[in-house]
Amino acid sequence: MSGVLLTDAELRALARARVRLGRVRGTMPGLHPSPWSGLSLEFADHRPYQTGDDYRLIDWTVYARLRRLVTKVFAREAETPLYILLDTSASMGQGRPRKLDSAARMAAALAFVAHRNQDRLAVHMLGGTAGEYPLPRRGRGVLVETFRVLSQASAEGTLALDKALVRWARVTRSPGTCIVLSDFLVEGGYADGLRALRHARYQVMAVQVLASTDLDPPRLGEVRLWDVETRRSRPLVLGRRAWSAYQETLASWNAELSAVCADLGVDRFLFRADLPPVEAALTVFAGGPR
Repeated sequence: MSGVLLTDAELRALARARVRLGRVRGTMPGLHPSPWSGLSLEFADHRPYQTGDDYRLIDWTVYARLRRLVTKVFAREAETPLYILLDTSASMGQGRPRKLDSAARMAAALAFVAHRNQDRLAVHMLGGTAGEYPLPRRGRGVLVETFRVLSQASAEGTLALDKALVRWARVTRSPGTCIVLSDFLVEGGYADGLRALRHARYQVMAVQVLASTDLDPPRLGEVRLWDVETRRSRPLVLGRRAWSAYQETLASWNAELSAVCADLGVDRFLFRADLPPVEAALTVFAGGPR
């Protein structure tokens, strides 16, 4: 990508934010309130004593008052491993700013927040060869390496998004939150890939990044349209009628994406490529608007 991933001001804004992903998927200790009880310093509730409970957890003050044996239950905090799957196909290289640059900056902001929450994280490029599937790790060194990988991302080649997501879901086994960053303007579909992620028990977020020219193409008259991934082209007179047909097709495509995500229980977001990455990341962590 070109330019700086995140400025000092953006990093400070993210550092001040107090946001966490809402659903805990991991089992290792972390900073997120877990739906499961465990041992910690924070008292949560009482429950009736059961044979085999640690007698040290019996609340004797309750017994003295009510003559009932109850056990103290403490809150448990766990981590939410974060996986960022970034589309690096040639179509992501379009727009000003480029969709890939914007998506990489969003990914960096998401990774920084995960690092601040002491969550493990991993980033994987979707595009080209299958490559390696890095395990999620935590620590400053992991964040530095993540920023390095994102800063070197380049948009090239084609991407079968369905196959890439299915392959990734089969290889990885540690539950967590999986954020797919793509324009989702792909041949061959995406539903099977998102379904595979959900069946693998990931919390899935589909973050669609579109350039201003994707959303509002200029009316140029006689043009030749090029598919940047397949290199196929065709002549076209781009006027009011073609422009309206394009808008209707894009709206239908995005409506289908929203419907598929809703059916699968996937959180879906649509961002313009010129949206500040901090705003986009905080919107994702906050869970809306879509």
